[in-house]
Amino acid sequence: MAKSIGQIDVLVLGEHPAAYLAAALLRYKSKYRVAHSTIPGERYPDRLVMINPEFFELHPLLEPLRRKIEGKGVYGLQFLADDPAIRSEYRSRSAVACVAQFKAVQGAMEDLARGEDVLFLNPDELQVIRLDEHGIELTADGQKLNPTAVVLAGRLPENQERILGLPEEWEHGVVHRYSYVMLRGTRLVDGGGRPLVPMSLDLNGLLSWAWLLPGPRHTQLAVEQPLDQVQQHSPVEMLRRWAAVLERQGVLRDELEIDNEMVQSMDMPMGGALTQEGLANRTLLIGPAGGFYTASGEDVYPNCWSAIYAAEVLKKALKEPHFCCRWCIGIRS
Repeated sequence: MAKSIGQIDVLVLGEHPAAYLAAALLRYKSKYRVAHSTIPGERYPDRLVMINPEFFELHPLLEPLRRKIEGKGVYGLQFLADDPAIRSEYRSRSAVACVAQFKAVQGAMEDLARGEDVLFLNPDELQVIRLDEHGIELTADGQKLNPTAVVLAGRLPENQERILGLPEEWEHGVVHRYSYVMLRGTRLVDGGGRPLVPMSLDLNGLLSWAWLLPGPRHTQLAVEQPLDQVQQHSPVEMLRRWAAVLERQGVLRDELEIDNEMVQSMDMPMGGALTQEGLANRTLLIGPAGGFYTASGEDVYPNCWSAIYAAEVLKKALKEPHFCCRWCIGIRS
C-alpha cells in the first residue's frame, strides 16, 4: 500500500519562479498546509531575463529581493532595423528594468518558499490519478497526496493533463519559440554607464522580435518567432541574421559565429490562457501553464503576477464551506 504524507491543502507543481512564489504566498500569514513539487523531467535552462521594477512592488515578500538578486540596470531601448541607416531609441534617466540570470530569480523564489515553511517534494515519479467532486488524488514516488487544490505552473504528461481538464494543444498562433545564445562577459557590447537594450520588431521582415540583453556577467542574443515560422526560418538562421544586424549597426564589437550547438530554445505560450475554459474544478493555472508571457516574451513579472492573484483567489476559496475553484486568466499586452 502506498504511504501517505498527510493532508495537504494545496499542492503547487512546477519549477518556474512563479510556482515557488505561489507556494510562499499561500503559506504567508496563513495556517494552510502547502507543498511544492517539482515535475519529473521539467528543467528550465538558465538565461538572462529582464525584470520590470514593478515586480518588486507586487508584494511585501518581494521587496527585499531588489537587493538580493544581482542585476544590471538598463535605461531604455534601442530600436534597430535591418538597414543600418534606420534606428531610434528611448532613453530614461533612471533604470527602466534590470537584467538578471533566470536561475538567480528562481533560487530567490525557492528561498522565499522555504522561509515560509513550505513542504518540498522532488519525486522521480509523479502521477495524477483522479480528479472528481470528492477531490484530487496524486502520488509522488508512491506516496499518496490528496490536496484540496492544485496550482500548476508547468507541463504534465498529456494523459495527466486531460485528467485536470487541460486541452490537448494551444490555439493556433499562441505558442512562440524563444531562442537565444548566451555569451560570457560583456565585452561585445559598448553600453557605457547607462546601457540600452537593442531590439528589432521586424527581424528579416518576418515580424519576429529580437533582443540583445546586457547582463551582469553575460550577454544574450535572443529571437522570438511564431511557432509555425520555425520550419521555414530556423532559430540559428534568425540569430545569425540578428547578429549581422547588430554588427552593421555597430553594436557588436566583433563578428560573432553562431552554430546549432550554441542555441537554446523554449516554447512560450503567450496569452494562451485567454482561450482555455475547460479547466477542471480544484485546478489553477499560473505562469507558463497558463500562458502568462507578454507579447515581448517577458517572463518574470507577468508570470509572478499570476501567482499572486492565484494565491489570493485560492485563500478565499479555501475558506468556503463548499470548495470550488477553477481559475485561469490571460494577460493582454
